[in-house]
Amino acid sequence: MNTGKRRIVVGISGASGALLAVRLLEALQQQPDIETHLVVSQAGKLTLQHEMQLTPADLRPLVHQWHPIGDIGASIASGSFRSHAM
Repeated sequence: MNTGKRRIVVGISGASGALLAVRLLEALQQQPDIETHLVVSQAGKLTLQHEMQLTPADLRPLVHQWHPIGDIGASIASGSFRSHAM
């Protein structure tokens, strides 16, 4: 997927940054020149649920593409995937 937009990958790993990650996704959603990709680890899922009563599915409307943690064939797992930030 190359839309000409700047790609930002957001990863939620289970550290206490879940709230910051959600706020970042909300802010990036307002930027028309940004394409967001999200990946959430198993520990990240637990942190989202515990700290914010959210699931990764709740975040899907905020991102262009959600990548399951176990998808080793995901576009973001490839060295040829170009992004502007993670």
